[in-house]
Amino acid sequence: MEPLGRFCLLALLLAGAVRAEEGAEGSAPQAAGAEVPVLQSEDRAALEAQVGNEVMIEGVVKSIGTGPNDGITFLNFGDRRSGFVALIFRAAYDNFPEGFDQYAQQQVRVRGKLEKYQDRQMQIKILTADQIEVVSEPEP
Repeated sequence: MEPLGRFCLLALLLAGAVRAEEGAEGSAPQAAGAEVPVLQSEDRAALEAQVGNEVMIEGVVKSIGTGPNDGITFLNFGDRRSGFVALIFRAAYDNFPEGFDQYAQQQVRVRGKLEKYQDRQMQIKILTADQIEVVSEPEP
């Protein structure tokens, strides 16, 4: 084998080893259509461990709020300042013709990339209605 051919083969083998190692450590992005973990909105440790990953969060929407000039809607699953929140920006409002009140006090699942805002609040940005699923009404 020519020296250049050996070099190319070695480079391909090393690249494959790096990708396999990244997958083993969980640092590689998840494949499209892959199963995502379902986390409870109150489980802070589990949420912390999944920041940056595609996840599904389940919990009760305890309150709904809006930002300045109604430019953002917050589905709060706990404390407004430190609990988990699903964010819906004005640009996505047309994807929710029935509005957001339908989610109030409902057990829902939201799917998306989990982010941490200002080192305190876990959040997912909602762009389409299929990212939110009503699971059931909570028990009284």
